[in-house]
Amino acid sequence: MTSDTWFDRIRSLDVRILAAIVATVLLVGGVMWVVPTTPNSQSFTFDSARRGIPNALPLELGKTMQGAIVDGSDQDFYRIEPLKSAYRLDVLMTTGSDKMIPALRVFDAAQNLIQDKTAEFLRRPGANINSSFLAQSNVTYYIQVFTQRNTTGPYSLTVSVRQP
Repeated sequence: MTSDTWFDRIRSLDVRILAAIVATVLLVGGVMWVVPTTPNSQSFTFDSARRGIPNALPLELGKTMQGAIVDGSDQDFYRIEPLKSAYRLDVLMTTGSDKMIPALRVFDAAQNLIQDKTAEFLRRPGANINSSFLAQSNVTYYIQVFTQRNTTGPYSLTVSVRQP
């Protein structure tokens, strides 16, 4: 026997289908309600600055750069211009949060991984990263700053030069 009214047809549907429909409507409504109330709700764009080697910000040697990781996918890239002779770079990343799990990688101009400071800090939230490496002359280097396990927080980054 076929139901004649819309109400009878809806009542005869499986409750899981109705729950899925309601959950979808609530999810879409929730996103549409949250996104317009973000700080930049008039121009909702993703910040692409410092999100990749092509957009790396120049980093002055000996000066401290302030930054912040705002979500689990956020990462900042910095570019170190080449010097005329071989030198040693001392990299210091200071975290500004006790819960932030820091991570740092160094790449050369060909995007080869030079140094990876991630695994040793995985169980040390709030730790500072202090590393050093021998840099070749006339090579641009890139530093990637990010966090692990979806932690966030402010940081400061300082790169100093010393002769090898």
